[in-house]
Amino acid sequence: MVESAGIESRAGVVAVMEDRTLSGRDACRALTRATDEWLTGVFGHSMSETGASPESVALVAVGGYGRGDLCPGSDLDLLLLHDGSWDPEPLATALWYPIWDAGVKLGHAVRTSDEALALAATDIDTATSLLQVRHLAGSAKMSAALLDAATTAWCDRGIHAWT
Repeated sequence: MVESAGIESRAGVVAVMEDRTLSGRDACRALTRATDEWLTGVFGHSMSETGASPESVALVAVGGYGRGDLCPGSDLDLLLLHDGSWDPEPLATALWYPIWDAGVKLGHAVRTSDEALALAATDIDTATSLLQVRHLAGSAKMSAALLDAATTAWCDRGIHAWT
């Protein structure tokens, strides 16, 4: 059942990839939109399978995918954000496997906002990826709070932090 939810609903992504009338930024934006729709469906299916509360979890795109610059062959950089009040492993498993089964390269993490921000304080790749948080599904409030906190933390570091 999980496999069919992920692969069948990926038809929009395939249609964009096969559309030879799209090029450049238009193609990237169309591919991003189609991928967003596919992932929103996979997330919804995963949520219903696991019974997770939509107020306690958010799926966000980060990095290049967070910017909306998805190109054919790009990996999907995703963060499954949770509030720490429950074990997110069953949801993560239900979410990641259909993506892998579809043959898509996946950069993924499962973290609370505090965990993501703590890692960003010591890892420049994580810090810069969190500056591109884009809400996909679940709690928009959690996504917005993470982006706000990451942006504030980045600005507070100041230019001298890198010298």
